[in-house]
Amino acid sequence: MNLTKLFSVVPLVGVLVGCAPSYVNLTPRSVPRRATDVYPFEVEWKTRRTGANNAAVRAYVVIDDQLYPLARVPNTENRFEGSAPISANRVNVPYKFKLDYQYPGLPERIASSDWSPEYRLTLPGQP
Repeated sequence: MNLTKLFSVVPLVGVLVGCAPSYVNLTPRSVPRRATDVYPFEVEWKTRRTGANNAAVRAYVVIDDQLYPLARVPNTENRFEGSAPISANRVNVPYKFKLDYQYPGLPERIASSDWSPEYRLTLPGQP
């Protein structure tokens, strides 16, 4: 690869990496079984995308392709919490977080979504 091509690719990589979101999964890895079969989930979402951190952000926990809405945690920035039902026969439950948001574009705002990596919730004890 010649230097001209290298210098044209490096800024593009920097732009792509700079906009990548990060997630802080605040959900415990293991939760005792509950009689209600409803379990808590919480995430903090960080992005460098200009204009994306606004009141229009919608967060979800996704379990088995089912979306469960999360609510903003009061007096925090971009933290969301909620709960979702999990059937009593499950032990290891894979889940992801999905965040829908808009960012400035021309001539109007552009809708986008970010997906977290997959996490696992363990429910110890007898299913």
